[in-house]
Amino acid sequence: MGRDCGYLALQSGLAGGAEMILVPEREGPALEAIADEVLDAYMRGKSHCIIVIAEGWKPGTKAVQEYLLSRREELGFDVRVTVLGHVQRGGRPSVFDRTLGTRMGAMAVEALLDGESGKMVALCGNQLKLFPLDEAVKQLKPLDSMLLELAEVMD
Repeated sequence: MGRDCGYLALQSGLAGGAEMILVPEREGPALEAIADEVLDAYMRGKSHCIIVIAEGWKPGTKAVQEYLLSRREELGFDVRVTVLGHVQRGGRPSVFDRTLGTRMGAMAVEALLDGESGKMVALCGNQLKLFPLDEAVKQLKPLDSMLLELAEVMD
């Protein structure tokens, strides 16, 4: 869930108020800078610090966890890692999710009835469009640069 794309991490980090969001599309900070960010959150009076790390971000969750654990005594905080994995797929859908799924399903059925094949329904902005599958698998959609900037400002 995020091997090559940080979309889910970016969206969930923004929605959850994460102090730091690390995605493969952007070179992340050094481990020391991550520790400094966590320490800064505690110095501002926060009782926790959430760091969302996309699966494909390098050096990876384990490296961050091990580094922070190695400095636990010095920094004065505990480190816990939660890997969502398939758990995130089992959440309750929002109204937007339900409506989007219904709209996409209806468009897919209409396309099939019209003889279309080899295409997927995609959300482009707020419009649904049919998109050729062979093109979809050739490219990665870039993350919204405005959301990436927002994530940096919000942390």
